[in-house]
Amino acid sequence: FRRVLFRSRTTTKFYDTSSLLLRAGNLFENNGEFIYISSITLNELENIKTASNKDFSVKYAARKVLHDLKNHVDNYDVVVFKESMLTPMLAADLTITSDLKILATAYSLIQQIPNLTLVTNDFAFYHIAKLFFDKNIEMLNDEEYDGYTGYKEVSLTDEEMADFYSTYQYNNSFDLLTNQYLIIKNSSGEIVDRLCWTGADHRPLNYKEFKSTMFGNVKPKSNDIYQALYADSLSNNQITLVKGPAGSGKTYLALAYLISLLEHGTIDKIIIFCNTVATKNSAKLGYYPGTRDEKLLDSQIGNLLSSKFGDKMMVEDMIEKGKLLLLPMSDIRGYDTSGLHCGVYISEAQNTDISLMKLALQRIGENAICIIDGDYKTQVDEIDFAGANNGLKRASKVFRGTKPYGEIELQKIHRSIIAEIAEAM
Repeated sequence: FRRVLFRSRTTTKFYDTSSLLLRAGNLFENNGEFIYISSITLNELENIKTASNKDFSVKYAARKVLHDLKNHVDNYDVVVFKESMLTPMLAADLTITSDLKILATAYSLIQQIPNLTLVTNDFAFYHIAKLFFDKNIEMLNDEEYDGYTGYKEVSLTDEEMADFYSTYQYNNSFDLLTNQYLIIKNSSGEIVDRLCWTGADHRPLNYKEFKSTMFGNVKPKSNDIYQALYADSLSNNQITLVKGPAGSGKTYLALAYLISLLEHGTIDKIIIFCNTVATKNSAKLGYYPGTRDEKLLDSQIGNLLSSKFGDKMMVEDMIEKGKLLLLPMSDIRGYDTSGLHCGVYISEAQNTDISLMKLALQRIGENAICIIDGDYKTQVDEIDFAGANNGLKRASKVFRGTKPYGEIELQKIHRSIIAEIAEAM
């Protein structure tokens, strides 16, 4: 173990195969962490990436892990498994498997690194490991969705309500993040108040209808409390990230707000960052003829804008007048919105990885606003954007609780009863 003494002051973790696959593409995110793996795991990764009986996503994850290891040779060590390492496991009368050999490797290493943490995503492995490790076992959960919605809903009795409002203005009793919302219900489940924690105090919701010639007067539909929070975040935060199922109003409210600002002269231009990937499991039609704008208008983003703005000619007219810019993410490197007084809309943001989302958000200048929309729970269309490498999910984790940022997860589907039923598929 050539780096044990050298790394004694660094956070050290031993990853089994399952946890490496879960962290694929994001393995060396924590700069202060040094990683150990077993030679058994390395062999398993090599076998998984070409196995005919493995799911494509698993094989892809194995390739991503091996790529991570290749590019970070100074941040990990491979510990070679030896049969003698199995001695403690054999005494417990356990069947020899690849997992047991990985566990034996970790157990031999912890004798030299007492603060080593064993990381796994395998429930059975975790419980077998507990036979040998008194502590320092981390169960790495799948983080496809961490439950953050941008608000908390609480039900209070009359007594709890009186107690809350006696000190509520400057008292963050529900541990809200900055710009996180609080929905207060009475004991009957009726909504009695909506508040936002500013980081210093609670404020009531503060937004008006989004008025424009194109959309008319737009407000939350059918008293949808979640759309009301969304409208408030749009009106008060420089960046709003909105999640939710198809038909919940993510795009409609975003575009209605941006068009309202455009018509009233608050912004001069709407810029749409788009990553036009084919819908998952659909047939790809191949090459589209025409200019960049013509190709984009024939793609998913063109269909979206045409349906919201009325028709394709309206979209083309806005582009021609310089009021609308469609910018594929393949072309945004070096772009700067500073001084443009614009609204940036990042559509279908679940179809980005972390590096692409980072690049997009670094384009946002001080006098620009930004709306990010997507749904990474159900609509990720390429394996590159899935799991821990998802840009929408990472943006949420990095920005939540910061001063310019608000986030809302919409819950209700308003498009049609068919769309509502289809969400259960």
